[in-house]
Amino acid sequence: MFVLGGLAAIFFGRSTVVGRRARRLGKQREELLQDVGLLQQALLPEIPEKLGDLATSVAYRPANGPAAGGDFYDAFLLDGERVAIIVGDVSGHGRAALARTALMRYTLRAYLDAGLEPRRALKVAGKALDDDLGGDFATVVLAVHDPAHATLTYASAGHPPPIVTGSGPFEPVTTLSSPPIGAGLPTGQRQTTLHLPGDAIACFFTDGLIEAKHDGDLVGREKLCEMLRDLGSHATAAGVIDAVAFYADQTPDDMAACVLRPDATAAADHVPDRLEEVELTALDLAGDRVERFLAACGVDPDQAAAALKTVEAGVGEFGCALLRVRVDKAGARVEVESAAGLHDPLGAPPALDDAPVNA
Repeated sequence: MFVLGGLAAIFFGRSTVVGRRARRLGKQREELLQDVGLLQQALLPEIPEKLGDLATSVAYRPANGPAAGGDFYDAFLLDGERVAIIVGDVSGHGRAALARTALMRYTLRAYLDAGLEPRRALKVAGKALDDDLGGDFATVVLAVHDPAHATLTYASAGHPPPIVTGSGPFEPVTTLSSPPIGAGLPTGQRQTTLHLPGDAIACFFTDGLIEAKHDGDLVGREKLCEMLRDLGSHATAAGVIDAVAFYADQTPDDMAACVLRPDATAAADHVPDRLEEVELTALDLAGDRVERFLAACGVDPDQAAAALKTVEAGVGEFGCALLRVRVDKAGARVEVESAAGLHDPLGAPPALDDAPVNA
């Protein structure tokens, strides 16, 4: 009798443990489904295959191992058939990181939708969100494609610049790059505008693509450029990620990509002019970073020296100055804007063809 009673007690105890475990697993499953829903909503919105005259494709692949998490993208129409693009990566793990990712994407989308150019959207977002990331940080690139002028304007905060192939390829200038949002530093100082002809392809991506490994070595930007060129004129974001996944034997981070293909008639024979912009303060004038930025843009030493003196005068009087470099077949030309024009958050940058030259 005592033996039967003992067995019954053991059975009851095990049943209780199993029941608790089942309830716990059920709760975890429910939380996981909520996380997946939040993930899809915050990171992976549905994007049409065409926005205006711009063919768009997006793709995402989770990491094979422990992921950094937080990769996100967005693309949407603005007025004048312009298209805004957002690609970024929020550090951290778990539901809190997903919530911060949602906050980041919706905030950046709102600023672009309100009419801010990419650089100024990053600048305002950095001020607004620095204290809301709970110790995490976000790298992000914002861009606006303007079909009327066949231009792509982008600004990065600690994020890899896009790869552009076709007759409009370019080597990005990374000197004086802006820091990530949440790093405790001002961001949104740099912006690039370039012509995007009809045979060009622009690929925005998160660092999981270039930090994937093959035989112990990083895939890197150069190999990713090669993959994009090999995919040809009909490259898609899914094709780019598939190419990386096929080549790499380790993909320890999430991968997200957005590929843009403009209308075939978009100034296909136009030599790609560029406009490089950077907002400078006294801290930027320490060392030789401004000189290296001008050299990377192809500015000759005499013009660079004159521009630097103008920048120093503007920073000394107003605390900051905006340096613009226009690059075309004729070379590089420089202008410097005083701080008077830097405080209108909705102000538009000058068109590539209309940029004045002061230095």
